[in-house]
Amino acid sequence: MGSLSTANVEFCLDVFKEMNNSNVGDNIFFSPLSLLYALSMILLGARGNSADQMQKVLHFNHIVESLKPEFKNSPQCSQAGRIHSELGVLFSQINQPDSNYTLSIANKLYGTETMAFHEGKSVIVEMMHQTGTFKLAFIKEPKMLVLELPYVNNKLNMIILLPKGTTNLEQVEKQLNVRTFHRWTSSANMLEREVEVHLPRFKLEVKYELNSLLKSLGMTDLFNYGKADLSGMSPATGLYLSKVIHKSYLDVSEEGTEAAGATGDSISVKRLPIRARFMANRPFLFFIRHVHSNMILFCGKLASP
Repeated sequence: MGSLSTANVEFCLDVFKEMNNSNVGDNIFFSPLSLLYALSMILLGARGNSADQMQKVLHFNHIVESLKPEFKNSPQCSQAGRIHSELGVLFSQINQPDSNYTLSIANKLYGTETMAFHEGKSVIVEMMHQTGTFKLAFIKEPKMLVLELPYVNNKLNMIILLPKGTTNLEQVEKQLNVRTFHRWTSSANMLEREVEVHLPRFKLEVKYELNSLLKSLGMTDLFNYGKADLSGMSPATGLYLSKVIHKSYLDVSEEGTEAAGATGDSISVKRLPIRARFMANRPFLFFIRHVHSNMILFCGKLASP
């Protein structure tokens, strides 16, 4: 799953940056894993340049390069089938019938607090409070806190990147890439300690049409009537992809978290007081991750509650 996990993170951050550029100041929420799985089904029927573009955009080309020679030199359909099969196994692991993925953030609602989510503008939102033992890291450049909140049975966790001091979220986003993400969120750089967590109660329900985004990333032929090659899906000519629609829903409340998706750095752990305080009263990034596989299930940005 290592190569697949890397592809997942690379694709996730590519999509996030494109969405961020197109939706300045807006909340963002999507499921990179759901998108990968849906697009991998189309990849099964893609051939020629259409398949090459898809593999590159989905970062599956790195997986192909890591395959044994007999698989690396196999037809595109076999390579895509192998990757799709791995994703299917992963989905089965995540969607086990007995899994409980409710993220318990707070036992009580502690009134409201002011959150400065816009330049020169503050809004009153409901804040949740919980004190417990969590993994926390202090990143020196850009200055921020990284908090890991576990779900039930530690099968999933939510990772929050919260800017601190004079650092704003734009500075964090500029430095965000696969390498920095792995370093900032590495368990080796996080200290398990007692933390007083204050998190806003919010809901996100977002729908995206991703044609332009995928074209910007390099997946162009698939949307072109004359260039799309989906001959592995049907012998009919003129078959092409008309739309890619993605919907995601997230509810973070005192009852827990529900999520659904269709479709030279310097790091140090500061010696903080006995109890650290994590006050998420400004824009932040968050990721919901499957612990066993390191796959990012959901990625989001809370710019305004």
